[in-house]
Amino acid sequence: MASMLLLLHLSQRLAAAAIGAQLAGRGPGMKALQLLRAWLALLACGLGVASAQAAPPDYQELYAHPERAMPMQPHWQLRPVSSSAPPWAEIFMFQIGADPRHIDRLRWLSLNPDPNTALAPALFDALEGKTLFLAPSARSFCDGRWQVVRVDSHNNSKVNNVLQPATKVWLVQHKPNGRREATTAYGHLDAQGHWAVPPVTCDGGTTNGVYSPDAVAYLVPGDAQPLPSALRLDLVYAQPGLRDAGGRWLAPVPPRDITTAQWMDYKKQIVTPGSLGAGLIDPQGRMVIPFTFGQLPDATAQRRIQLCSNAGLRLQRDAGTPRVCRWQRLQRSQGGEALRPVHDAATGRWGYQNARGHWVIAPQFHEARRFRHGYAVVSALFAEDWRPPGWRDEWPMVRQYWRMGRYWVAEALVRNPSTAGQWAIRYGVMNDAGQWLAPQAQLPLQITVPSPAGGRNGHYARMVAAHLPQLLGRHVEIRHVPDASVADYERLAADGGDRQLLFTAMTLPRGGIPGLHQGPAIDTALRSLLPVTLVASQPLVLAIDSTQADALGIGNTDDLLAYARAHPGRLRVGTGDDGWIGQLALAELLARGGVDMKRQVFRGMYPDSDVVTKAHAVELVLAPVNGVATAVRGGQLRVLGTTADPDHPQSLDGVTWPTLGAHAALAGLAVYDHYILWAAAHSDPAANRELQQAVAQVLARPEVQQQLQDVQAVGGGGPPESLLALEAQMREQWLRCCGKHLRSVK
Repeated sequence: MASMLLLLHLSQRLAAAAIGAQLAGRGPGMKALQLLRAWLALLACGLGVASAQAAPPDYQELYAHPERAMPMQPHWQLRPVSSSAPPWAEIFMFQIGADPRHIDRLRWLSLNPDPNTALAPALFDALEGKTLFLAPSARSFCDGRWQVVRVDSHNNSKVNNVLQPATKVWLVQHKPNGRREATTAYGHLDAQGHWAVPPVTCDGGTTNGVYSPDAVAYLVPGDAQPLPSALRLDLVYAQPGLRDAGGRWLAPVPPRDITTAQWMDYKKQIVTPGSLGAGLIDPQGRMVIPFTFGQLPDATAQRRIQLCSNAGLRLQRDAGTPRVCRWQRLQRSQGGEALRPVHDAATGRWGYQNARGHWVIAPQFHEARRFRHGYAVVSALFAEDWRPPGWRDEWPMVRQYWRMGRYWVAEALVRNPSTAGQWAIRYGVMNDAGQWLAPQAQLPLQITVPSPAGGRNGHYARMVAAHLPQLLGRHVEIRHVPDASVADYERLAADGGDRQLLFTAMTLPRGGIPGLHQGPAIDTALRSLLPVTLVASQPLVLAIDSTQADALGIGNTDDLLAYARAHPGRLRVGTGDDGWIGQLALAELLARGGVDMKRQVFRGMYPDSDVVTKAHAVELVLAPVNGVATAVRGGQLRVLGTTADPDHPQSLDGVTWPTLGAHAALAGLAVYDHYILWAAAHSDPAANRELQQAVAQVLARPEVQQQLQDVQAVGGGGPPESLLALEAQMREQWLRCCGKHLRSVK
């Protein structure tokens, strides 16, 4: 998924989101309901190849600190890569744990990425070309008692009765006494990524021996049908390769040189230390043919020698393995006939001495023959450090190809940074178009806050970002962009794609209400956004200047309503700009209470307490708790009530504040600021749903609930449908209150 930024604020008003004495400073205001208080702006969902990460935690670390399991990239896709210069290290990076007797009749292939990458294991559907991962909802089970903190591997060698791989996971058990314990276990997934057989039972018993037929659909024995392919498996010497319909070899092309082929054949058999090979030297002791062959004949004719190599595809060689031979031309060489092979008793090796008994070629060979036509056949340790001319170590040596569904699976010996510089067996996948496939993963989730650091926007962004990596398996970055222009937003909005997600927060309804609010042309983009989830809702506090409260005799809601009825228009209430929630809250108060108070507008989302305590520009103010807390603690402001639902009253320092909606004359009054996640119109609904589920899990955590309580907020986390219902409710609220009172409350 490509990164995208669609920040729907005017640049000169972005700082309005940074507010509050507790959470940060304040900024200028913004006009119109549709202008955003965005705290989350972007999921950089562009697909890109996963880079190497730090080493994964070991089991001891998991058991000691189960909450620290390293997140892995849970979603990635195999995508075709350039055929001219394939990234071999990214193609051949999988371990599959497969039994070769099963692989050609499996539908789902286990792909376990190299442990040095951030990719999570996956199952690859060789018929549909899709990858299957553990579903987010399957990451916990038994009512949350068991939580999957890491998918370790899938194993095709441990299949059930429908040839379904076993999935090994790291689990954390949340015990009733508050303790956590970690373990590892195997289970089986169904075609939706849910547990057909969970790794453990709810009472903690293992399910390793339990098989379930209600699992992923596999090609079982007797049902496997070879699917036709335009590609043809062929070989040169013992080296397999694939040809297209025109007879052209696909990369990697088998070598035409028999010496290179023999070296590769030995390497692919995983040559053990101390293995010997036969080769050819000249009279100066220089290697002419590397020590990679079996027994070589003497050079029977000047400047040529017969070289033989295996011709079959079987990796395990025996006396019956077919062989192929060819004559290798040699450059002209003279001399050596005067040298004779001599066994050195001190070293146990053979070398060559001249007629005087002097060593001309030091003893170093296990066997040595006489020179003929300027060359000698010797046997020495396998030429481990030798490379064919032009060879690159990152090139794979394909050992085997299998036809699987509509794809080809290749096993290769590779050596690259992902294998720590050691030769290792890895697997790759090719489609029928002859294109190698490489995993392309999600980039880090980027949370862009369109305001300076601080404020409620940044606070909620940090709160979510601290926990999402463990649930989404992605790194999360927070980026503050306080000076982006409208042109930037519109340009970036136009760059949206099918799998690009946008996250932002706004006051509902999106884009404002035609005829009630007048906003920029970008309203169209706002209304095209898709719902993800509500993150948090925060009510406002109605506070009065303490000195004025005493002078006017206003100590509670009853006093306020009585004074307002007796003195219409006398009381001044400070709110933020039009479109911010303070306008709606005051309109609700006036409409339900049947009173008249003067609204005083201040730039920003809400006015600073200084407009009451120092400037005395108004008697009352509507602001969130963090905007009045300092003045309340200092005694300059007195809280008359909040716009919270009566079932969720606010409190500060152990003192519970009354709710305006609890008063009989104001029954039903409940007004909140809403911090919401939206997605771009072309985003992937499945990715949106996964994010919603992850946010719901974050908001359910006790430590997050405490964070919300500290700022007097109520957590969300519901599905997109509930967010749309909330938007409709807010639209009705604005129309009911401000449609009639828009002019009267100014």
